[in-house]
Amino acid sequence: MAAVSVAYWKRDEVKDVWDSQIIRLKGKRVAVLGERNVGKTVLLKFLANGEVPAEYMQTVLIEKIAGKRFAMGDLKLDLKETRDVPGGYDAIEEWKALHDEADIVLYLVNAQQVNQQRIRRDLEKLESWSKSRTPRPKLVVIVTHMDLDPTYISTQESGLGHFRDRFVKLNLDAGLSKLSLRPPIILGSIVNREQAAKLVSTLIKTVTA
Repeated sequence: MAAVSVAYWKRDEVKDVWDSQIIRLKGKRVAVLGERNVGKTVLLKFLANGEVPAEYMQTVLIEKIAGKRFAMGDLKLDLKETRDVPGGYDAIEEWKALHDEADIVLYLVNAQQVNQQRIRRDLEKLESWSKSRTPRPKLVVIVTHMDLDPTYISTQESGLGHFRDRFVKLNLDAGLSKLSLRPPIILGSIVNREQAAKLVSTLIKTVTA
């Protein structure tokens, strides 16, 4: 089953345009889910220190990520200590426990290695677990590694909406059909700091909308 990571986001010294957005994240627990090689570790480490790791190393053992301040322009977030848990079915109990503690659930998918059967199974689990909670956690699906899709890269800003609709229909709709509520879907990349910052900015706007 999917690997899991949990973090806290809260408001600290936030001003200007970010103020109304970040204050609504104060005290929210975020669970980062997904199978191997979707970018969970990279995303967490970016949030922890504002940098993208230069080298990818698959998470094999549970790794603690110390709480640090993440800054992006006027945006500042405090990331409390979190865990990055390796994938595999043997992690399912911890995955459920962390999911059940979360206010916001981020489910990551690798655009270059879309496993529709796995996505259906994972989202079916999330649906069954969230049904037993009140209120239900907010789910957001994040598609990573879009920087490796030449069509996405060459598509003009005005055409990205159509590209997104086609991508979701072909790759995600079967899994999304397992959900009673259709979640927001973000397409992006965490290949470098600029792209990661853009993705996180979109994410924050999405979860505070």
